[in-house]
Amino acid sequence: MIAPPPGLAVTRTGEGVWRWELCTPERRNPVGPALLDWIARTCATLSGDIVVLGARSVAAITYGPEVFCAGFDLAALADAARGDALPDASLGRAITAMRGADATFVAEVRGRVIGAGVELVAACDLRIATHDVAFEIPAARLGVVYRADGLALLQHVFGAATLARLVLLGERIDGVTAAACGAVTHLVGGSELADTSARVVATLRGSPGLGLAGNRDLLRALVPAVPTAMLDDHERRRATAFAGAKVPRARASDRDRVSSPAMGIRDDIDARLKQARRDRDERTLNVIGMLKNKVLMELKSGTGATETDELWKTILAGYAKQLRKSIPEFEKVGDRGKEALAEVAFELGFVEQFLPAKLDEAATEALVRKIVDEQGLAGQGAKAQGRVMGMLMKQHKDEVDGDIAKVVVARVLA
Repeated sequence: MIAPPPGLAVTRTGEGVWRWELCTPERRNPVGPALLDWIARTCATLSGDIVVLGARSVAAITYGPEVFCAGFDLAALADAARGDALPDASLGRAITAMRGADATFVAEVRGRVIGAGVELVAACDLRIATHDVAFEIPAARLGVVYRADGLALLQHVFGAATLARLVLLGERIDGVTAAACGAVTHLVGGSELADTSARVVATLRGSPGLGLAGNRDLLRALVPAVPTAMLDDHERRRATAFAGAKVPRARASDRDRVSSPAMGIRDDIDARLKQARRDRDERTLNVIGMLKNKVLMELKSGTGATETDELWKTILAGYAKQLRKSIPEFEKVGDRGKEALAEVAFELGFVEQFLPAKLDEAATEALVRKIVDEQGLAGQGAKAQGRVMGMLMKQHKDEVDGDIAKVVVARVLA
């Protein structure tokens, strides 16, 4: 199987059985073009496999609220479009590949499922969820017109009435409603999720392959096709909507590099602020107010700073680092620190959605080993650590986490 991108962990759990796990719970498990394109490519290589789509729990790390997937990675969305393609083109490719793959997909879901995450779950053949599951699609709030084939699939899974609540009203659909309309095939308690998933997989493995594939593929084919006559007009509306939507869009001059308009982050945060006021969301209002105050203090510091995306990124990155450092201290006090940890998790999740995704330890190690091999530094130990760290941060500053990098460099050189 093709090596997975950052943000996705892949394990083989049995003969012909795979687990694809969204693995950045500290960022609420967003999905971006690299991850979605990996799904599209990998689906073409499957042959009679069973794939369990899951996500690592943020509660296991910070006791914060469960989020299966926060939707499309806003940090990657601005660079998602290529040529005339719209930013969500990679999502369409992934869903089409899943629906056409010679594999049976089982979604194993707990907590909130947002935007692109809803469609990934809907693309699975079976959907097992815990009672705390909640589905939401913020397309209307963002001013986005959803893909035609995506709407067709979602309506097939959720039903017309429930999908209208999701897409037109932006409502959050709970587990009981999702189960009642058939969007969830198994609704279970949190402690039952893994066992139920294992039983489902065991049943699928015990089914004759030809019968399983034949029934599965026909069930997929029953999703109604969108009338061809409507597609061109729908795509024109989508392009117009994306041009004025509240999500970043790569400009023609930016297609060969990752960038965003100078005030993109502030504009996005201002939009979040307005929404939080409408929702009376005190936690979001508090964290935005604190961040704006930090930016204002920097502007008044006499350093000559101006309010750009780079300043916002610096403030956001600094605060994210501060939050991460506080986690061990709250963990030390056990139950007394759970409330504070939940607040840290919320603030960290909010802040990190505006920052570039960082590579995990395995991906960081691959970069370190490449530098060590190219420079002939293998086996030189601590005396080469500074040199390797310097080169790593110079070449991949926005990609790697400094703390992870230090540990990896020391290990590789040792």
